[in-house]
Amino acid sequence: MTPSRDEFDTPLAGLPASERQVLGQTHMEAAVAEVRFVSDRTELPEAEAIEIWTALGSDEFPVFEKSALSSLNLTVTPDGANSSTTRQEGWVVATPTRDLTITLLPAMVIVQTSSYQRFSLSLADPLARALPAFVDATKSSLVQRIGLRYINRLSATDASSPGYWAEQIQPEFAGPLRGMLGALVQGAHQQVQVRLDETAGARIQSGVFRDAGTDERYSFLVDLDVYREQAMPFEATNCANVTRQLNRTALALFFQVLAPAFVEGLEPRVEEEVHS
Repeated sequence: MTPSRDEFDTPLAGLPASERQVLGQTHMEAAVAEVRFVSDRTELPEAEAIEIWTALGSDEFPVFEKSALSSLNLTVTPDGANSSTTRQEGWVVATPTRDLTITLLPAMVIVQTSSYQRFSLSLADPLARALPAFVDATKSSLVQRIGLRYINRLSATDASSPGYWAEQIQPEFAGPLRGMLGALVQGAHQQVQVRLDETAGARIQSGVFRDAGTDERYSFLVDLDVYREQAMPFEATNCANVTRQLNRTALALFFQVLAPAFVEGLEPRVEEEVHS
């Protein structure tokens, strides 16, 4: 079955669109989808969590355990800085190997995988199952943020120095690796904040670092966080469409970081997928 194309297949901010692609060589460490709801609760009751877990399938997700998330909120004013910490207590359900986890918090659903295959299978499908179950159990009705995060650790057997990555990364992200300091750099980190439209943005963290346990191998981090912060009534199809467009945008940004030759080495191939 070939899915129809619509406006949600177009990346945000006029970024170059591409065919739906699957990379034959993936360097992804983790992929995360997150949907935040409006809620003033700090704890998800066990009964509600069990209702969601049952809907997801306890056989498929035999791991069921408590979880908590603490967030530091920092406010800077002319009179100084004030900080506060918020804590949400909830539950985690996971597959036996924990390669797929779904975190259930009072105001948040987080799907995370360490064995990413493709967007529809690895993130979209689990999220499409978890969100209606969460809404049914918690009676949440208003979404305030939808986000995707892809953590890529690029590696190569001949990356014996940081300078190796100077030709694999676009100049804007290679930074000092291309300049006079290139031979001296041992590590670098860059964070770029991008405005995609009035309510959507992205954060790109990138840089070279030495692999743990070796003095002769360097990797390159591409950590993409793409999100839309906009209050909207929960509607399953709309959430799926927004998430799909964020995925298209993340891929477009990923290709903006890498040199074309490195992209070709990832063995991209066009492959149609059925989206929800």
